[in-house]
Amino acid sequence: MFCPKCSQAQSSDEMRYCSRCGFPLETVTLLLNSDGVLPTQQANPNRRSHRSRVATESSILTLFSWAIAIICTLGFDAHGIYEGIAKIGAFTFFLLGFIGLFRFLYAFLFLKMDPVETKSGQRSIAEPKPAQLPPQQTIPISDFQRRTNTREMVPQPSVTENTTRLLEEE
Repeated sequence: MFCPKCSQAQSSDEMRYCSRCGFPLETVTLLLNSDGVLPTQQANPNRRSHRSRVATESSILTLFSWAIAIICTLGFDAHGIYEGIAKIGAFTFFLLGFIGLFRFLYAFLFLKMDPVETKSGQRSIAEPKPAQLPPQQTIPISDFQRRTNTREMVPQPSVTENTTRLLEEE
């Protein structure tokens, strides 16, 4: 497979990004496998985002716990062991309700909706993502300074030849 942006030959068809320019190749692979037709994704109307599921579970937990806690408060007038059980149950279920409330607030404030989910609740075909790798950065070879070749020294007489010549002059 070749990158459609820079024509770089890819070493494997499972490559997710071009090794030269960083172009995402997932859609290209999808197109090649389906004879050039982009398959449509079927929207699942029953699927909700993680944020929506957590918020729904938390609100059900909160309402159920506080309802049980209110019912337990009706047993405060009971005498004996039932009064103690009612107080412990009311306290426990009120705390459980607060945990559900804090979980709901966490989902509402910090969890994000699915990025491909539209306002109508239908999922659309994933929009093209920007390249995940930085753009190609190359420095032409001509800009590098060449190192001098240390094996090829400027021709000079060796130390022994110079010493020999000095001894002969004496």
